[in-house]
Amino acid sequence: MQRTPLGPRQLIVNYSTFEGNRSPAYFLESQPERGPTSQSPVPTLPAPRCPQPLSPPKGRAPMATVLDTPSHSLKEFRILPGYTSPDGNALNVSLATRLCSVPGGFLHLNTPFLSAAMQAVTGTEMAISMAQLGGIGILPVSQSIENQCDKIDRVKRFKAGFQTNITSLSPLQTIGSVIEIMEETGYSTFPVTDSGDFHGKLIGIITDKDFDVRRDHACHVEERMRTDVQAGVDIDDLKEANRLMIKYGRGFLPIISSVDSTLQSVVFKRDLDKHLEHPNESIDQKKRLLAGAAVSTHPEDRKRVQCLVEHEVDLLVIDASDGHTHYQRQMVEWIKSKYDIPVIGGNVVTARGFEFLAEAGVDAVKVGMGIASGCTTQEVKATGRGQASSLMAIAAARDELARKEGGRYVPLISDGGISGPAEMAVGLCLGADSLMMGNFFARYTEGAGNMVRNDGGEI
Repeated sequence: MQRTPLGPRQLIVNYSTFEGNRSPAYFLESQPERGPTSQSPVPTLPAPRCPQPLSPPKGRAPMATVLDTPSHSLKEFRILPGYTSPDGNALNVSLATRLCSVPGGFLHLNTPFLSAAMQAVTGTEMAISMAQLGGIGILPVSQSIENQCDKIDRVKRFKAGFQTNITSLSPLQTIGSVIEIMEETGYSTFPVTDSGDFHGKLIGIITDKDFDVRRDHACHVEERMRTDVQAGVDIDDLKEANRLMIKYGRGFLPIISSVDSTLQSVVFKRDLDKHLEHPNESIDQKKRLLAGAAVSTHPEDRKRVQCLVEHEVDLLVIDASDGHTHYQRQMVEWIKSKYDIPVIGGNVVTARGFEFLAEAGVDAVKVGMGIASGCTTQEVKATGRGQASSLMAIAAARDELARKEGGRYVPLISDGGISGPAEMAVGLCLGADSLMMGNFFARYTEGAGNMVRNDGGEI
């Protein structure tokens, strides 16, 4: 008699320790997956009959359970169309979403996309572009602490609205040193304070048009700076700052304190122009672009966490192939005990893994294992799951947690297995709040990887 193949099945291995022989005692057990919600039905497939569980020998604990339900990828699903009303057009569609929880609510993105924390994907340029378009870039952990923090600084300085950390000058500095600073930073306008510190008393401004680069090297800033400075007083609204710049006919507006005339911030007209070009950009309370950074679970990365927080990173992402571990919980709890910053945990593919991270206190959970184009988890460890199955199981657990008395909503980030807009739409429909992608963004010129031309000259 011909044997009927069982088809795709998931092997769930419980790596528990037990007394006696360490050889695994495998047995088969018919165990359906956690049921989906009514909003996300699973296609019904004929389930093959499984043998009865084998009793493990005395002194041994069962080590594995085989699920006879198939694991589904995003590519297997299609979205059933419905009625389209006259106002059902792109202009009336909002993609705004909850990225992670923060005290008092959620951190929102206008576009539900994150660029992955990969060396060939997210650098300064990608992080800036992602934030400008309403998403966020996650700077990878696979670099020195100094490099990662420097990239955070660059993103924060790029379009800051009210800038509070640009270089300021002392009246006693030479023009030669000012020229060097201009060449290093790319800026051409600087505030001058009595002490040279940014929050000193404002006494003037100097631009590249106020001196001669050939003859004034030995002159001091106080000899060439302008003291007739129009400034805003105690302003924290960009519209008011823009009104004053138009009134004064200037592209640079210092904001000073009404108490002691100390410099509080500066606003550049070019920043306002960029804001108008990107109305959906992701910005913080100081109107600076959002940026995230990845950290590992290793204890030595606690110094990295401290430095990133000091450089005002907006959120931290625990970078691990498997988030259902003691080490991840330990790192999450340590960060939460020290700093008031959102932490995204992961990656997990089971409801139990999600519940584990939610109890640890994470503010969002990344879902996905072994399905990304650059991921080798399934090849090396044989652990993973189809992304659609993962999302449906975890979305059900998330919704159940949110419905409980005293529960909370923990946003989900679908990470991996997305090659185009079809998988994006399916991932969001199956319960993801946002999508993290690596290969999809690596192809763009803003990607951090090097561009290589093939024999035909194509990039």
